[in-house]
Amino acid sequence: MVATLHNELTDINTFTRRLTVEVPWEELEDEYRAFLQKFTRKIKLPGFRRGKVPPRIVRRQYGNLAEAEFAEGIVQEYYQTSVADSGREPISQATIRGVHFHEGEALRFEATFEVEPEVSLPAYHKGMKFQQIFIDSDDEDVSRAIEEFRLQQAQLQTVEGGIEEDHFVMLDLQEVDENGTPIIGRKMENQNVHLSPNGPFGGENLASLRGARVGDIRRVILTDESGTPTNFEVTVRQVSKRLLPDIDDIFAREADAKADNVDQLKENVNRRIRASFERQGNKNLTHEIADHFVRNAQLEVPTSMFDNYIDNLIADMEREGHEGASMERTEVVERHKASVIWNIKWYLLRKRLIKEEEITVDDAAVEQRIEELAAQDEDQAQQIKNFYRRPENRRTLREDILSDKLFEKLKSYAKIKIIHKPSSELRKVS
Repeated sequence: MVATLHNELTDINTFTRRLTVEVPWEELEDEYRAFLQKFTRKIKLPGFRRGKVPPRIVRRQYGNLAEAEFAEGIVQEYYQTSVADSGREPISQATIRGVHFHEGEALRFEATFEVEPEVSLPAYHKGMKFQQIFIDSDDEDVSRAIEEFRLQQAQLQTVEGGIEEDHFVMLDLQEVDENGTPIIGRKMENQNVHLSPNGPFGGENLASLRGARVGDIRRVILTDESGTPTNFEVTVRQVSKRLLPDIDDIFAREADAKADNVDQLKENVNRRIRASFERQGNKNLTHEIADHFVRNAQLEVPTSMFDNYIDNLIADMEREGHEGASMERTEVVERHKASVIWNIKWYLLRKRLIKEEEITVDDAAVEQRIEELAAQDEDQAQQIKNFYRRPENRRTLREDILSDKLFEKLKSYAKIKIIHKPSSELRKVS
């Protein structure tokens, strides 16, 4: 549709626009005449055949209805034309108000919609300062990782004697009242538990169970998520202990296909731990850089973007069976509001920074990254390549590469102080 429109665009706030549209009658006349002819064919009045009612009678009895139907049918067309002429790209569905049209008069209406706000970047080419913390691994990290391998390969062996710490026990649990009377319908059979000092069966419960054999009955107290204690009478059905493999060359080859002996296993484990600490250090730094922009940019979050983000968050929780899926929408908003606002702001800032720095990623760069990922895991190389044949996965990878290039550029503008900390400090915290 080509039309001579009179448009006026008004800024309501940084992300809301009101578009006032006026279409002259001269632009509408032919279209309205054609519409009125079609409209007349639907009219049936006594004394006239369908579609043969004189136009003057149609106008007198159905003029308002015809004008309303005509306006309703063309408002969206003229809105799309007008918003395209305005040069703004809406990110929300427009609210149409104040529609006015009568035969012989101009069509007028207002459309209110949201756009991505203009992003004003804080000064960043000089003056940015960050700390990057690298964790240095030690022999204890390697020992703990190897111990995890041992636990994964452990086998259970039935114990004929009494229960001790670290045993695995199959129990029947019968809830009882304060007097020890069983509560009907509150029995759980064949429950497998690990008697860890830090678990629910540690402390006084472990002391109560210690030494018990198959068939013995003991009393324990368990607390629910709210901290409410509940009395249980437990019957021991089976007692087992873990048999951990020896740390030898056979174990090393089973734990790591790229290790021929224990020394190689330790070396490979240490290398992976260092790489993990390095990735985490880089991840923390990129978050600090992004947070610097989020905190220092004057930027409002459009209502529609916030609502869409919350809707998608709820849909993801429902699809994945997340425990938060049962929450009311207001509770989801309250719990995630701060992180949602942060993520939307960074999305807008990242987009602006990529444009400002003229960062691009071509197909060759995507292919190169896929080859690099495949080379890192030769056993899964073909699966990795197949995964990135899917367009949506390639798009995600392209965005990841864009982010990598952006952060490398931003790091080049900043002063970054490298700080090394021993992993023993992390173990103290945990």
